[in-house]
Order: sequence, then structure tokens, then C-alpha cells
Amino acid sequence: MHLINPTSPATPVTPDRLLPTDETCIRVGCVSKSTLLSWVRAKTFPAPIPLTPGGTRVAFLESQVNTWIQQRAQLAAEQGPSARAKSPNPRARAAQ
Repeated sequence: MHLINPTSPATPVTPDRLLPTDETCIRVGCVSKSTLLSWVRAKTFPAPIPLTPGGTRVAFLESQVNTWIQQRAQLAAEQGPSARAKSPNPRARAAQ
């Protein structure tokens, strides 16, 4: 499905997919839900979008998750093994 881009009608817009939390955890390397949410609280991972009025169901934008993965891969390539020291997980840093 392609939508029309209002600013440039010749360029189609592909809709962004909403990823449930469980799928997002798998996409970023099989991390736990609590780890993912700690990254969100630390503002090192994109914030979820509330799907229900109370915010009890949330999802993540696939494009933002993909961008985060690419940024982490680029950081690891640039810094080599020292990239682990910059882990967004405070427990991973403490274990070193």
C-alpha cells in the first residue's frame, strides 16, 4: 500500500509499521522487556507510542527501531570493542 506524499506527489509514502513490545525486544537482540523499558526511561531508545488511552498497550515505530539498530551498529564499527562500555544498560556497565 502506498500513500500520496502531500509535499511531493511523485514520491510515494510507505506507512510505518507499529511493532509490539515483544517483537521490538527480539528485533534489538533478544533483550528482556524490562531492559528495553529501562533504555526508554534513560532516553537511549525511542519512546513507545501509546495505543490505549491509559497507555497500558504501547508499540514502537519500526522506522525508529531500525534507525536505532543502524546507529548502534555504526557506533560499534567506529569504536570496536570499547562500544560495550557505552551500553545503555547500567547493569552491563557495572559488570565490567
